Amino acid sequence: MKICEDVYKIPGDSNVYLILRPEPTLIDTSDSADSVYIKSEIEKIIPVEKIKNVMLTHLHYDHAGNVELFPNAKFYADEKEIENYKNSSKDFFFHDISVKTDEILREKLIPLNDEIIGLKVIECPGHTRGSVAFLDEKRKLLFSGDTIFTNGIGRTDFDNSLPEEMRTSVEKLVKEVREGKLTLLSGHDY
Repeated sequence: MKICEDVYKIPGDSNVYLILRPEPTLIDTSDSADSVYIKSEIEKIIPVEKIKNVMLTHLHYDHAGNVELFPNAKFYADEKEIENYKNSSKDFFFHDISVKTDEILREKLIPLNDEIIGLKVIECPGHTRGSVAFLDEKRKLLFSGDTIFTNGIGRTDFDNSLPEEMRTSVEKLVKEVREGKLTLLSGHDY
Protein backbone atom coordinates (compact mmCIF):
# COMPACT_ATOMS: atom_id res chain seq x y z
CA MET A 1 0.00 0.00 0.00
CA LYS A 2 1.51 3.29 -1.07
CA ILE A 3 1.43 5.93 1.67
CA CYS A 4 3.05 8.74 -0.31
CA GLU A 5 5.90 9.26 -2.73
CA ASP A 6 8.60 6.70 -1.87
CA VAL A 7 6.87 5.29 1.26
CA TYR A 8 4.97 2.00 1.40
CA LYS A 9 3.16 0.07 4.12
CA ILE A 10 3.24 -3.72 4.22
CA PRO A 11 0.73 -4.95 6.81
CA GLY A 12 1.72 -8.11 8.68
CA ASP A 13 1.62 -9.27 12.29
CA SER A 14 2.99 -5.77 12.70
CA ASN A 15 3.24 -3.14 9.99
CA VAL A 16 6.44 -2.84 7.99
CA TYR A 17 7.22 0.48 6.33
CA LEU A 18 9.47 0.76 3.30
CA ILE A 19 11.08 4.13 2.54
CA LEU A 20 12.86 4.26 -0.82
CA ARG A 21 14.68 7.61 -0.58
CA PRO A 22 17.26 8.77 0.28
CA GLU A 23 18.22 5.09 0.82
CA PRO A 24 16.05 1.96 0.79
CA THR A 25 15.11 1.65 4.46
CA LEU A 26 12.66 -0.42 6.48
CA ILE A 27 10.99 0.47 9.71
CA ASP A 28 10.33 -2.80 11.54
CA THR A 29 10.22 -6.27 9.94
CA SER A 30 7.16 -8.08 11.41
CA ASP A 31 7.11 -11.63 12.82
CA SER A 32 9.09 -14.48 11.28
CA ALA A 33 5.78 -16.30 10.77
CA ASP A 34 5.10 -13.66 8.07
CA SER A 35 8.53 -13.98 6.40
CA VAL A 36 7.42 -15.36 3.02
CA TYR A 37 4.64 -12.79 2.72
CA ILE A 38 6.77 -9.82 3.90
CA LYS A 39 9.61 -10.70 1.52
CA SER A 40 7.19 -11.16 -1.38
CA GLU A 41 5.47 -7.81 -0.75
CA ILE A 42 8.76 -5.92 -0.46
CA GLU A 43 10.08 -7.55 -3.62
CA LYS A 44 7.09 -6.24 -5.57
CA ILE A 45 8.71 -2.83 -4.96
CA ILE A 46 12.45 -3.49 -4.53
CA PRO A 47 14.71 -6.56 -4.13
CA VAL A 48 15.40 -7.27 -0.45
CA GLU A 49 19.14 -7.22 -1.21
CA LYS A 50 18.85 -3.49 -1.92
CA ILE A 51 17.56 -2.62 1.56
CA LYS A 52 20.36 -0.55 3.17
CA ASN A 53 18.89 0.16 6.63
CA VAL A 54 16.49 -1.58 8.99
CA MET A 55 15.37 0.69 11.82
CA LEU A 56 13.53 -1.00 14.67
CA THR A 57 11.03 0.81 16.88
CA HIS A 58 11.67 -1.90 19.48
CA LEU A 59 12.84 -5.50 19.53
CA HIS A 60 9.70 -7.53 20.20
CA TYR A 61 9.37 -10.59 17.96
CA ASP A 62 6.56 -9.10 15.90
CA HIS A 63 8.72 -6.10 14.93
CA ALA A 64 12.22 -7.63 14.67
CA GLY A 65 11.43 -11.20 13.63
CA ASN A 66 12.53 -10.94 10.01
CA VAL A 67 15.86 -9.13 10.24
CA GLU A 68 17.64 -12.04 8.58
CA LEU A 69 15.77 -11.39 5.30
CA PHE A 70 17.95 -8.34 4.61
CA PRO A 71 21.52 -9.51 3.97
CA ASN A 72 22.98 -6.13 3.00
CA ALA A 73 21.29 -3.96 5.61
CA LYS A 74 22.61 -2.19 8.66
CA PHE A 75 20.36 -2.68 11.68
CA TYR A 76 19.48 0.06 14.18
CA ALA A 77 17.71 0.18 17.54
CA ASP A 78 17.80 2.30 20.67
CA GLU A 79 20.86 1.70 22.86
CA LYS A 80 18.72 0.83 25.91
CA GLU A 81 16.77 -1.67 23.82
CA ILE A 82 19.96 -3.32 22.57
CA GLU A 83 21.34 -3.63 26.10
CA ASN A 84 18.04 -4.99 27.43
CA TYR A 85 17.89 -7.59 24.63
CA LYS A 86 21.42 -8.78 25.35
CA ASN A 87 20.59 -9.13 29.04
CA SER A 88 17.19 -10.79 28.64
CA SER A 89 16.18 -11.82 25.12
CA LYS A 90 13.31 -13.93 26.49
CA ASP A 91 11.48 -10.66 27.24
CA PHE A 92 11.34 -9.90 23.50
CA PHE A 93 10.76 -13.25 21.79
CA PHE A 94 8.04 -15.45 23.20
CA HIS A 95 8.81 -18.32 20.83
CA ASP A 96 11.94 -19.81 19.29
CA ILE A 97 13.90 -17.63 16.90
CA SER A 98 16.53 -18.54 14.39
CA VAL A 99 20.18 -18.48 15.32
CA LYS A 100 20.73 -15.91 12.54
CA THR A 101 18.07 -13.52 13.92
CA ASP A 102 19.48 -13.80 17.43
CA GLU A 103 23.00 -13.22 16.08
CA ILE A 104 21.93 -10.06 14.25
CA LEU A 105 20.12 -8.71 17.32
CA ARG A 106 23.04 -9.49 19.64
CA GLU A 107 25.97 -8.53 17.44
CA LYS A 108 24.94 -6.30 14.56
CA LEU A 109 22.58 -3.72 16.03
CA ILE A 110 23.87 -0.16 15.82
CA PRO A 111 22.64 2.32 18.45
CA LEU A 112 20.44 5.04 16.98
CA ASN A 113 21.55 8.67 16.99
CA ASP A 114 19.17 11.65 17.10
CA GLU A 115 18.61 11.38 13.36
CA ILE A 116 19.16 8.82 10.63
CA ILE A 117 18.51 9.21 6.89
CA GLY A 118 16.52 12.37 7.59
CA LEU A 119 14.29 10.77 10.21
CA LYS A 120 14.27 12.24 13.70
CA VAL A 121 14.47 9.60 16.46
CA ILE A 122 12.02 10.19 19.33
CA GLU A 123 12.53 8.20 22.52
CA CYS A 124 9.21 6.99 23.87
CA PRO A 125 9.71 4.45 26.66
CA GLY A 126 6.69 2.61 27.98
CA HIS A 127 5.88 -0.36 25.75
CA THR A 128 9.55 -1.28 26.19
CA ARG A 129 12.42 0.56 27.86
CA GLY A 130 13.96 1.49 24.53
CA SER A 131 10.90 2.08 22.34
CA VAL A 132 11.33 4.82 19.75
CA ALA A 133 9.30 6.54 17.07
CA PHE A 134 10.60 8.01 13.83
CA LEU A 135 9.53 11.43 12.60
CA ASP A 136 9.76 12.27 8.91
CA GLU A 137 9.21 16.05 8.98
CA LYS A 138 9.61 16.41 5.22
CA ARG A 139 6.82 13.94 4.42
CA LYS A 140 4.86 14.75 7.61
CA LEU A 141 4.85 11.15 8.83
CA LEU A 142 5.23 9.72 12.33
CA PHE A 143 6.14 6.02 12.63
CA SER A 144 5.02 5.29 16.20
CA GLY A 145 5.78 1.59 16.67
CA ASP A 146 3.74 0.21 19.57
CA THR A 147 3.56 3.41 21.59
CA ILE A 148 0.43 4.83 20.00
CA PHE A 149 -2.08 3.31 17.59
CA THR A 150 -4.98 4.80 15.69
CA ASN A 151 -7.36 3.57 18.41
CA GLY A 152 -5.21 3.06 21.48
CA ILE A 153 -1.78 2.52 22.94
CA GLY A 154 0.67 -0.34 23.27
CA ARG A 155 0.67 -2.81 26.12
CA THR A 156 2.76 -2.11 29.20
CA ASP A 157 2.46 -5.43 31.01
CA PHE A 158 5.67 -7.02 29.71
CA ASP A 159 8.74 -7.56 31.88
CA ASN A 160 10.57 -5.00 29.76
CA SER A 161 7.79 -2.38 29.87
CA LEU A 162 7.84 0.89 31.79
CA PRO A 163 4.14 1.54 32.42
CA GLU A 164 4.88 4.63 34.51
CA GLU A 165 6.45 6.30 31.45
CA MET A 166 3.83 5.38 28.83
CA ARG A 167 1.51 8.34 29.42
CA THR A 168 4.33 10.87 28.93
CA SER A 169 5.45 9.10 25.75
CA VAL A 170 1.93 8.96 24.34
CA GLU A 171 1.36 12.65 25.10
CA LYS A 172 4.65 13.53 23.41
CA LEU A 173 3.68 11.69 20.21
CA VAL A 174 0.11 13.03 20.18
CA LYS A 175 1.52 16.54 20.48
CA GLU A 176 3.88 15.90 17.54
CA VAL A 177 0.98 14.61 15.41
CA ARG A 178 -1.34 17.51 16.25
CA GLU A 179 1.18 20.34 16.05
CA GLY A 180 2.93 19.00 12.96
CA LYS A 181 -0.30 17.89 11.26
CA LEU A 182 1.33 14.51 10.76
CA THR A 183 0.01 11.23 9.43
CA LEU A 184 0.30 8.57 12.14
CA LEU A 185 1.79 5.29 10.92
CA SER A 186 1.52 2.84 13.80
CA GLY A 187 2.99 -0.57 14.42
CA HIS A 188 -0.46 -2.19 14.27
CA ASP A 189 -3.77 -1.22 12.72
CA TYR A 190 -5.83 -1.20 15.90
